Amino acid sequence: MKADWTKNISSATYAVLLHIVLIGLFVVGIGPTSAPKLASQPKVDIVQATVMNEADIIKEMQVQQDIENKKRLKEKQQQEKVDKKLEETQKELVRKEQEFRDQQERVKIEKKKQQEKIKKLEQERKLQEQKTKEAEKLRKVEEEKQRLAEQQRKEAEQKKQKAEQERQAEEEKRKKAEADRKAEEQKKIAAEKARKAEEAKKLKAEQDRKAEEAKKLKAEQDRKAEEKRKREAERKAQDAEANRLLQESLQAEQQEQEQRRVAGVVDQYSLMIKQRIKRYWIRPASSTVGMQATLRVSLLPGGDVKRVSVIKSSGNALFDRSAESAVYKAAPLPQPTDPKAAAALRDFQFIFKPE
Repeated sequence: MKADWTKNISSATYAVLLHIVLIGLFVVGIGPTSAPKLASQPKVDIVQATVMNEADIIKEMQVQQDIENKKRLKEKQQQEKVDKKLEETQKELVRKEQEFRDQQERVKIEKKKQQEKIKKLEQERKLQEQKTKEAEKLRKVEEEKQRLAEQQRKEAEQKKQKAEQERQAEEEKRKKAEADRKAEEQKKIAAEKARKAEEAKKLKAEQDRKAEEAKKLKAEQDRKAEEKRKREAERKAQDAEANRLLQESLQAEQQEQEQRRVAGVVDQYSLMIKQRIKRYWIRPASSTVGMQATLRVSLLPGGDVKRVSVIKSSGNALFDRSAESAVYKAAPLPQPTDPKAAAALRDFQFIFKPE
């Protein structure tokens, strides 16, 4: 921090000296301006002066006056520049001097702050040393208290361990007596369990015999019931099979009738569609008799044409395009009211053979 202050003061001093030198140079450079020299008048004889034209004399005087005016104007402009530069230099010098004074004031303030800070730190250090000494005294007192407390605790712990050992020895005697009593009781209980187990074994043998007889009886009843159930299931299966075959036959016949009906409706409307398309067909000049093309037509609900594509070309591109155009022009195509027939005609193929 101190090095920065010294650097700033040196910089300010250098700037002030530099501006003083510049001002001196400007003052010396200005100097007294020499008066313009009048143009030397040529020596003329009296005889020549009497002959000169008055207009030429006025013209010459005017030229000399213009030269003089230009010199004065140039000197005036130069003087104004010098004055302006001098004024700017003086302002900069004042600003630098003020800046220098401000820096000196800040240095004094900062130095005072540093001194106060050092003084405060020294006071805090002394206070901290005092606190450290007092804390050390308290620590030693506390350690002595803890040592005495630990000694008392160890003595109490030894007494407690001795009492616990005596209690455990008494407890061992009591447990041994209790164990002997329980062992005698266990012997009696084991003998009673063995007697009851023998009785239970005989009872279970009798129950197992009766259960075996009941199991054989139930197995015979189940066998007879199973034979009856199988006979009944076979009869029901035969009836169900006969009924299924009958239903399948009826359904097949109904489906066949429905297919024939739908096919008839489709054929009828296919013929109507072909005839309608032929009415909108325009023969190309390049087509010949016997040409045909296979077309695939996709319809929207209501008979409008969604898409037409050539599945098998006639070999003549103009004929194929005329067939496609005839399909689009013939829209909407006739559609049956029957839903199944209409669904069959939603996407169909046909051979376009106008002749």
